[in-house]
Amino acid sequence: MTGLEFDDLRWLHLLWVVLAVAAVGVYGIWQRRRAVRLFAAARLLPRLGPPVGWARPLLRLLTIMLGLVALVAACIGPRWGEVEMQVIRRNIDVMVLLDVSRSMLARDIVPNRLERAKLSIRDDLLPALGGDRVGLITLAGVATLKCPLTTDYGFFRLVLEEISTASSPRGGTLIGDGIRRAGECFSDDLDTHKVVILITDGEDHDSFPVEAARGLWEDHAIPIVAVAFGDEREGARIPIATDGGERYLEHKGQTIWSKANFDDLRRIAGVSDLNAFVPVGTRDFDLGAVYREKIVPALEYKERVESERVRQPARYHVFAAAALILLVIESFPRPSRRPERRGPEALSDTRGAAA
Repeated sequence: MTGLEFDDLRWLHLLWVVLAVAAVGVYGIWQRRRAVRLFAAARLLPRLGPPVGWARPLLRLLTIMLGLVALVAACIGPRWGEVEMQVIRRNIDVMVLLDVSRSMLARDIVPNRLERAKLSIRDDLLPALGGDRVGLITLAGVATLKCPLTTDYGFFRLVLEEISTASSPRGGTLIGDGIRRAGECFSDDLDTHKVVILITDGEDHDSFPVEAARGLWEDHAIPIVAVAFGDEREGARIPIATDGGERYLEHKGQTIWSKANFDDLRRIAGVSDLNAFVPVGTRDFDLGAVYREKIVPALEYKERVESERVRQPARYHVFAAAALILLVIESFPRPSRRPERRGPEALSDTRGAAA
């Protein structure tokens, strides 16, 4: 198995549970043997039941342990090997600029603005990309490149899963800084079409986002697709987790209501010829459909077919099947040897010995 990799090694901590089950199993076998010896004399045991030894119980316990270890192996998602696939390239690079400020915790869209944005990227956008490259920048008080442009969508998903409001070292919302950071992360390849997908509620702290978007378009011909989340009329409160439960964010004793700023996002999207503004608000939507129907047709791309060696998907099913087989084998009833049958004379001798 060359190039062995794992999806999530944190599941290896389950091996401590397996060790605990093994310890309890060995202790139970020892206690059973001890209880049988206390119940009757050694000479009576062959008549009362089959012999109680160490080999058979330990073998059954070992079968259970191997099954549990196989389940842990399935959980960590091992993958190895590569396969050659034909991939259609459109020479499109997509940089996702995701707002992770605390205002994105508002629940005017289920479950909240940030989690809904992550779901739309993972479940809608990634399947629509085909072979296009995608990157990820988180935006708050600081714009941070979390994933450079890549076609490894599995790695992108792992990075996206870890994104939260703690992904930025500083609070606030500086959309303009995020747009300028996105412009720095593209290559200078003139044959590649570039686009930025900005996902935010539009709140900004004087970072001049419209000017940044205009500079990105005029200097590099990179359009911005502005996806606007949140209620722009009433807004929503921002929940904050505390040791005592949950409270809402306040400023000078007043609860803050976060309202989406659609006006700035319209102007950001309008500086380019693409003019792609998506007013999601609090409605359900499909970011993949936006990419297929609005972004891709507007770009003058040329498709080309390339051969690419792609990592095999996680082979957890092999270990899950092994675990199931082992546990089924362990559940089968074991044939037991019947107690020895003796004549009356042997019985009288045994009674005398017991007396």
